[in-house]
Amino acid sequence: MKLDPEEQIIAAALDQAELDDANERGVGAQIEFSREGHAKVSITISRELVDRARALELTVFELFVEAFRLVAPGAFDITRALPPRLH
Repeated sequence: MKLDPEEQIIAAALDQAELDDANERGVGAQIEFSREGHAKVSITISRELVDRARALELTVFELFVEAFRLVAPGAFDITRALPPRLH
């Protein structure tokens, strides 16, 4: 879908706001719900969190779990056999 110039400016501002939020909190997430009932989840992980994950040699899965912990603390029971929190 092609955006007109005004929509492109708004989309760019929203993208920048999402990046700023992710850098401030360590991670950001956006959920888009479809009419069909499924959802698309986009996660933005800060460079700092990625660098710490690399230093700890975390797997991609462990990094995503840590990101979910930051985005929605206490929302999921994902405490089994996972690395300590990065923050």
